[in-house]
Amino acid sequence: MADADETKTARRALGRRLAQLRRAGGHTQHEFARLVQYGRSSVANTETGHQHPDRAFWSRCDTVLRTGGALVAEYDRITELYRGQRRVSAMHVSRGTSGPVAPASHTSRGAAGADDDAVLWEREDTIDARRLALKSSTDDDARLAYVEAAVRQAIADNERLTPAALMARMRPLRTYVDQLMAGRQHPPQRARLYTAAAHLSGLLGALALDLGAFGVAHAYAAEALDLAEAAQQPDVQAWARATQSLIAFYAGDYHDALAYAQDGLRRNGTSEHRIRLTINGQARALARLGDQYGVDRAVDRAFTMLSDYPAGSAVSASLTLGPYCPARTAANAATAYLALGRTAGVTSHLATAITAFDTAGLAGPRALSRLDLATAHLHANNPDPEQAALLAEEALTLTADQRFESVHQRTRQFLITAEPFARHPRLRHVADLLADRTQVGATERPALPSLS
Repeated sequence: MADADETKTARRALGRRLAQLRRAGGHTQHEFARLVQYGRSSVANTETGHQHPDRAFWSRCDTVLRTGGALVAEYDRITELYRGQRRVSAMHVSRGTSGPVAPASHTSRGAAGADDDAVLWEREDTIDARRLALKSSTDDDARLAYVEAAVRQAIADNERLTPAALMARMRPLRTYVDQLMAGRQHPPQRARLYTAAAHLSGLLGALALDLGAFGVAHAYAAEALDLAEAAQQPDVQAWARATQSLIAFYAGDYHDALAYAQDGLRRNGTSEHRIRLTINGQARALARLGDQYGVDRAVDRAFTMLSDYPAGSAVSASLTLGPYCPARTAANAATAYLALGRTAGVTSHLATAITAFDTAGLAGPRALSRLDLATAHLHANNPDPEQAALLAEEALTLTADQRFESVHQRTRQFLITAEPFARHPRLRHVADLLADRTQVGATERPALPSLS
């Protein structure tokens, strides 16, 4: 009876989810019924859990609502749950469960011996049913592998696709993960699911940051840490803290950025994320707080840590699940030094970074490194505003089709440094390009979806 109630509850929850998605899409039941080619009463009864349509219905709903297959996946989960319950019930009916019996192979023993054996072990069907329950869960390894692969690919695609496009792709996956989290999993599967959810929320936070939605970014990043703590994975907690530090830095909360980075190192100071926490989190925040000695120590530690990992030419993702690469480490060191007004060694760091980022074709890092190099030209003993302006123009051109809050902020910082050369025509052109870009972003960028 309890199993039947569980299936019924799951079907009702799926119906409620359909109603929520339908209303969020702006469809009445009549309109939606026409789009999925079912009767309005069928839609209404399904939403209240009184009707259980087939898989084709849910597939059409996914198509109309653009959920990325989330409804069909939940339908499949419930179907498998129901079948598992039927298999267990059938086993009990066919074999009976009225108590232990002695196995037939022991009939050669006396009656007293058979009676003694009968209380030593359980019936075979009882053991088989327990094995089936152990193997069956509402969230199997295939679904987990799908989510994990999708999140890893999205982290790799970050900075290659526009933030808005990647955000739109990931929101249905986040809905699907929510549905999986409402199910029952064995502890190892549960930990994997919470880990994938933490990485997904952290990625969504970084995308919201790129789009200038700081409140949403903070919320997603905090959720990532909560999930990592629920998973009891110190490595994932360190990753989440690094993402929180990134968001706090661009929000101008430098003390928070530093605190998050330091806490990430405390949680797992030997993880692969320690380079990112040190150079991207600590060094840059310390520079904004004017701590030159702290910046030097953080940069030195980061480059020392690099030697612990094999040298490679590949550029790591900005939210990498592994160690930071030399190019990103060099680029962040340059950013920190320039914030202190220091240029020694900056050009060589940026030369390493720009070459790697150009080869990888990453628009955001290419633009940021050029803006830093442009700033370095202004800080030189013989400032070169012409070359600086050319580099800034190139940076904005590289990201013309994408919105990166980090690029806009870095451009504004460059223009502040360039104020002594404000009459230079090319520098005025850079200011005009930035103004046009931010105005377009403010008026034409679609609103971010809510967290609900």
